[in-house]
Amino acid sequence: MSPAHVDQMNQLLAESVEVRDAAAALGGTYTMTYQLDGAPTGTEYWTTVFGPTGMHFELTAPRTPPDILVRADWITTMRALHAQKEGRTAPVMAEETTGDAALVKRLEHVLAIGRRVATIDTRLPPV
Repeated sequence: MSPAHVDQMNQLLAESVEVRDAAAALGGTYTMTYQLDGAPTGTEYWTTVFGPTGMHFELTAPRTPPDILVRADWITTMRALHAQKEGRTAPVMAEETTGDAALVKRLEHVLAIGRRVATIDTRLPPV
């Protein structure tokens, strides 16, 4: 994902009443970060912030420890994303998730709404 891609996604998320309502229903502000180790430029971070005004993505490490941290291998993640985009079965990704499991489910519900609203075509890096 490029910063321009994330800006477009964030604009779509900001315009969505459905996303805003779902994020506000969480009753607080929460951060979920994907830490992708082994990227060509080092570790990549994909951070999602959920709160009373909606949700947005950032391509940065979280400013404070995230409520939920998902660690995964960058190459495996990219291979899975390529497979999904091409309509193939994605390989199983070994992820390590830390944080409250009940909160993960609540955030994943809002994240699913956000994906539906703000998924736009992007060119994935080759692996």
